[in-house]
Amino acid sequence: MKIELRKSHWMMLCSMALALILSCGPLLPSAQAEDSGSPKAAMKRDKTGTNPINFTHDLRLYNEYQFLNTPGESSQNITTMEFKTPFSSGKWQLRIRGRAQFLNKDVNDDGIDEVTDGGAGDFDFRILTVPILNMKNKFALAVGLETFLPTATEDSLGSGALSFGPQVFAVFFAPFGIKGTLIAPAYQHKFSVDEDDGRREVHQGLIDIFLLWASSDKQYWVLIDPQIVLDYEKEEEFALIDFEAGMMLDKYLGTKGHSFYVRPAVGIGNDRPVDGSIEVGYKMIW
Repeated sequence: MKIELRKSHWMMLCSMALALILSCGPLLPSAQAEDSGSPKAAMKRDKTGTNPINFTHDLRLYNEYQFLNTPGESSQNITTMEFKTPFSSGKWQLRIRGRAQFLNKDVNDDGIDEVTDGGAGDFDFRILTVPILNMKNKFALAVGLETFLPTATEDSLGSGALSFGPQVFAVFFAPFGIKGTLIAPAYQHKFSVDEDDGRREVHQGLIDIFLLWASSDKQYWVLIDPQIVLDYEKEEEFALIDFEAGMMLDKYLGTKGHSFYVRPAVGIGNDRPVDGSIEVGYKMIW
């Protein structure tokens, strides 16, 4: 495989490399908090898995059913296994995701599914670190690099491209003085460096604004996650808005760090790939 890094992506990668170098000093760890009222102490107690910079061990299984935006009735079912773990004394986090997908697609509105495929989807992994963590000002800045591997067993189930997605996001704890909340705006620039024969390049900008509220006892949470996708290659743009409600299950199961959530979403814009979706998931945090 010959990988060619295109000129339009050099600046983004150089910026990410600089951020990662700066992050090599003392940072995160989510433990080490003596002030029980501080955001860092709250992260140590939090087992909801909703704080994007709380580097815990994390195993998730979730299933998303999508209603696709096609002329006929089409759907896709995606089951994802996700694992996160901190490393390097808790200063970094590794996330790994694998998917099984089933697709039924009626592209002519004739009542016949022209595409009926099932199998493995693309595999991806990400490393993430937090070069800035200022608990006094209740602010953090995280940077990461995500790699997308073209592992789908059918062309319709994946991008057919090896892609990278450098990302940066900020976290504001208790904005406007509202306890139990955080806001995390993010941007990811996703691009391919190698494509299978006949497949298009991947070149996207992903804007994400994550808003979370959790109860004071960390037993319940709700969140809203608007996402804007700018597809520079296809010259398309659309938005997805996710809503999530979750709860801890420990007092019912006698466990520690187990939770359940429901996450419906709607698609907005003429270029949207999905009209809506519903996701249910189970998490184990330790």
